[in-house]
Amino acid sequence: QGNIRVFCRVRPLLPLERHRQRGLQHLHFPPQEPRSLVGRERRPELRYDFSFDRVFPPGASQQEIFQEIQLLVQV
Repeated sequence: QGNIRVFCRVRPLLPLERHRQRGLQHLHFPPQEPRSLVGRERRPELRYDFSFDRVFPPGASQQEIFQEIQLLVQV
């Protein structure tokens, strides 16, 4: 792998956001591909595919994230 790695962490919704947006229905985290994030508009034909070195969904714990990046931050 190269010198630059790009991670994406989607934070959990705040209570006010949860009420307005009714969840993260516009984001999809493919379980078989932890490097992908799919964004969708209200129109189903619009789809945005993003690729990262790793994607952490809102339910990811601090420990899970640290385990993934610990070698990077210790260098």
